[in-house]
Amino acid sequence: MRRNLSKSLLVAALMVVLVLSVSGVSFAEYPDRDVRVIIPWSVGGMTDVLTRPITNWLEDYYGEAFVVENKPGGGGVVGSMLIENAKNDGYTIGTTSMSTVSAKYVSPMYPEMENVELIAQVITIPATVTVNADSPWQTIEEYIEYAKNNPEEIKNSNSGTGASAHIYAAAFENEAGIELNHVPYPGYAEAITALVGGHVDSTNIPLPDVAPQVEAGNLRMLAIAADERHPDFPNVPTLKEKGINLSIGNYSGFVAPKGTPKERIEILENGIKKAMEDPEIRNFLVEAGFQPIYKNAEEFQVTVDEAEARLDYLVNELGVELIDD
Repeated sequence: MRRNLSKSLLVAALMVVLVLSVSGVSFAEYPDRDVRVIIPWSVGGMTDVLTRPITNWLEDYYGEAFVVENKPGGGGVVGSMLIENAKNDGYTIGTTSMSTVSAKYVSPMYPEMENVELIAQVITIPATVTVNADSPWQTIEEYIEYAKNNPEEIKNSNSGTGASAHIYAAAFENEAGIELNHVPYPGYAEAITALVGGHVDSTNIPLPDVAPQVEAGNLRMLAIAADERHPDFPNVPTLKEKGINLSIGNYSGFVAPKGTPKERIEILENGIKKAMEDPEIRNFLVEAGFQPIYKNAEEFQVTVDEAEARLDYLVNELGVELIDD
């Protein structure tokens, strides 16, 4: 009887091994070789700067190389589609940002978030409400009150009609119940220069770009569009604190091709979580102007869903025409 039982258990075990082998699941510890990391942007760009310290940490943690490959082109479309079409074995991952979501509005060919598996979000780059240091508005409440009483009088600089800063401004208007006078410039630098020079009254350009002028005393940041305050500017409130339900700006996180085994996604998710708990990583990101914020795959999905819904509303309901900046 005992011998028959042993035979039955052996047969069952062999069947499990056979099923796992057919399904492509390996018993080898993952990862056990190099992991390719595709960044859809150039060397030295925002995503490149924040990704490399994290992949270096993961190399030390797993004992395998995480090989970064920059694949710029098409406003992030080229690299994002390479991630989508890569083999889904866990040995190719990549990065994503809000540009992946907005690509369908500006490019004839574009990636789809449904074609990747989310791993984890690592940073957010919040939009701001920033005014000249000599502005009469000391608080976000004063700014909004004035804007409500004087529609379209506040001149608000952006990085081009339909570009990112214009998107942030349109979303801010919608949530705050105000109307601004949008003044487009070729890019962030020109829009900030105009604000410093007093040619416009405010801007919604993200925190890393306005921070140097705020720290120099030329600009005043009234609020940020984030879920929590930024560690470098603890006295600047979030819009949500003031009753304006808006968290907008850019974000960045890791993704893998659709169908990558869940177990491997979870292993990577856990490693990235540990990396984001490292004080050196967090300090580096804060000093670079980013807001470290770890979100697991499920939480990251909420970020992506909100970005998609907001862009859809701005384009299809408010008629904002996006451009690639």
